[in-house]
Amino acid sequence: MVWFVKKKLGPVNEPGSDMETEQALMSDFSPAMAAPNSATPPVREAPLFIKVDRYKEMLSYFGALKNDIETLKQLGNVLTSTQEMFMETNNAISATLEKTNKIIGALDAEMGRPQGLNIDMDVEAKRAEMKVSLNELKNQLDKLKSEVKAISA
Repeated sequence: MVWFVKKKLGPVNEPGSDMETEQALMSDFSPAMAAPNSATPPVREAPLFIKVDRYKEMLSYFGALKNDIETLKQLGNVLTSTQEMFMETNNAISATLEKTNKIIGALDAEMGRPQGLNIDMDVEAKRAEMKVSLNELKNQLDKLKSEVKAISA
């Protein structure tokens, strides 16, 4: 029986060191002599016969895994491009809002309001007048309801 062992290459200056190492390794090791508790791990060998059906099944599993990995890569690329588009859109919206605010500020300054004219206060005054009028109408309705009840009773 022939055993193939990796050679340990010694220094070039030592003549015959490679041969001596190889012969020592080959003579010291044999499968029958290896103890189960030895420090070297047991050599794991591939089975001589593999069922063809099981081999085909394993190949299909590997193919499915490769397809899944490729799909995940493509999804990652799509997600990255989507995020880039989102950031570009967000930047465009921000830029548009800034431009719009500048234009509104420029138009507001250009239109120039007279100093005595305060549109906001006029609107608030009208609202206050309307509330007072509504309260007066409510009071009048309550009086009318009580008069109707008195007449019907």
